[in-house]
Amino acid sequence: MTPGLLGGVALVAALILSVLGLVLATLAYTLRDGRYLEAAKRLSALSLLAAVVSFGALEWAILTNDFSVSYVANHSSANNPLWVKLVTPWAALEGSILLWAMLQTAYTWLVSLRAGHSLDVWRAPMALGTLFAVQVFFFAVMVFVAHPFDAVPNPPPDGRGTNPLLQNHWMMAVHPVLMYLGFVGLSVPFAYAVAAMVARRYQSWIFETRWWTLVAWGFLTAAIFTGKWWSYEILGWGGYWAWDPVENASIIPWLLATAFLHTAQVQERKGLFKGWNFAFVTLAFAATVFGTFLTRSGVIQSVHAFASGPVGAWFLLFLLGVMAVGLGLLARVSSEIREAGEVRWNSREGALLAGALFFGTFAFVVVLGTLWPLVVELVSGAKVSVGAPFFNQVSVPLGIFMLLLMGVGPVLPWRNSSAQVLRNLMAMLIALGVGTLLGLLLGLSVGVSLAIGLFAYNLTAIWLMVAQGVRERARALGISPAQALVELAGSHKRRFGSHIVHFGVALAALTIAFSQTYRVTEQKTLQVGEIWQTRGLEVRLLPLEVREEPNRFAAIAPIEVRSTSREGWGADGRYQARLNFYPQMGSPLATPVVKYSLYNDYYFVLMQFDQEKGQWATIKIIVTPMVWWLWVAGLIIVLGTLYILWPSGARATSRQMSPMAGD
Repeated sequence: MTPGLLGGVALVAALILSVLGLVLATLAYTLRDGRYLEAAKRLSALSLLAAVVSFGALEWAILTNDFSVSYVANHSSANNPLWVKLVTPWAALEGSILLWAMLQTAYTWLVSLRAGHSLDVWRAPMALGTLFAVQVFFFAVMVFVAHPFDAVPNPPPDGRGTNPLLQNHWMMAVHPVLMYLGFVGLSVPFAYAVAAMVARRYQSWIFETRWWTLVAWGFLTAAIFTGKWWSYEILGWGGYWAWDPVENASIIPWLLATAFLHTAQVQERKGLFKGWNFAFVTLAFAATVFGTFLTRSGVIQSVHAFASGPVGAWFLLFLLGVMAVGLGLLARVSSEIREAGEVRWNSREGALLAGALFFGTFAFVVVLGTLWPLVVELVSGAKVSVGAPFFNQVSVPLGIFMLLLMGVGPVLPWRNSSAQVLRNLMAMLIALGVGTLLGLLLGLSVGVSLAIGLFAYNLTAIWLMVAQGVRERARALGISPAQALVELAGSHKRRFGSHIVHFGVALAALTIAFSQTYRVTEQKTLQVGEIWQTRGLEVRLLPLEVREEPNRFAAIAPIEVRSTSREGWGADGRYQARLNFYPQMGSPLATPVVKYSLYNDYYFVLMQFDQEKGQWATIKIIVTPMVWWLWVAGLIIVLGTLYILWPSGARATSRQMSPMAGD
């Protein structure tokens, strides 16, 4: 059997199994018969197996250079390095949909393991049915519209090769998979929400849904930061976020999932915000489909839009279907989940709702800015652009508001304020003022000084929360503060994990303020051997090199860098900035070389070179402060999420103690 035939058969089998799973889950709900549910659970495992076989067949075809398979002929080459071949399945439209579908079957199978246990028999059939319906969509798209195993009548001796942007940096082996794990993971909370609304059991769904959402949110966070890193290291412009439409498509579901994670706490503790939670979960999953529509439909032009094809209309219909199901069910049950009491804005739940509304508003603004050029062109035919200046103007005040709210929210008690809270707020405001004043005294800009103040403000809030808990526990049990801290950190992973995440967010905001404000760029054409004195650096151009590699041709400009003053501290070394020429790409692709340090990043780009005699080259230097700390901040946020998710008895205890546990 050939890889193409095996993959095609497995794909059809996965579609049939998904349809059968949907039918059996529906029968299990309508007939209240557990046997259908058990059969649906078995089909989830079989559909996962079929998807894995299909994905494996595509890898098999790529690794064996089987150019009789259209995907391999169009997106791979016999000259590709092994690691590029391994990541080629998600380098283009059909393969990336196959990866999505395979991960979807994995999530469905994991949820099926919970069916009949924590996922009760009332909700399990609808949750599984919803996930099977999502599977049906993706496998149907591949079988009928974007088939990855179409046969090539006359196979070429070699393929067209993988997108150079994907094979120019190892990060592309990681970033797309993380993104899909996050996107697909948000289908599970959506399925739980649908099940809760259909079964009219509005409370118990929130506990596990929050866990699943945290998993997806963690993957999305990691994907966004690795995407920033890839953009920084490979695109040659020295930045990490450009408000590109596809970048925006990744942050919209992240913002909505963040909103849900805040309001879900209130429903767990107080039973409030049920409607908000159903809405945020629906919109978060819909946003992943919206992002995929933007990426795969070809309606936008973006450096990240790696694939386009005839699937745009399908994804648009699917997006409308998701919105109709989620919001339609919410409208149907809205009278049953109406809030009984009012929310005080100076309480913890008030702050959490304000935070959620902030994230929702931010997501709406990003959607509006992303779609506005399309709307204008559709209505008037005029071409307009909404770029980074618009988003920066909007995001800066929103970001300041978020940092203020992030600090004050945890120190507020549930329902009412108290004298201790006022003392905490006073301490935080003093930290804000001192930090800002310190920045101004050091001669920093107003924006950066305010960022320092907000960082100190949030650090103080975290310190106050931790110190207060440690002090009370040490006094109550008669133990040392260190022992109390260890015990609290082990028994309250959720609280301490959120402190870690908030610290990472505050650190990220600080690094963004510094790096965006104080980035400097210099460019100069050097003769071989010439020395360039700039920014505390002495840059010498060494003889140019050319290198023939299996999948590309490279022009390399070796440079020797020596720091001549404190400004250039940490930049010493020999580097190789290069331009890579790929056969399938008309223009060269720059591969900058980055020297990271704790304070500054030194970023060297080969812009042009003497192609006849190799006597000169144009080098661009970008010096950006604190970028290294941005990656540290991303790692801290992910580690904080892992800490929350790490198994402990705290979750079960809080659930059992919650007055609203169960329906």
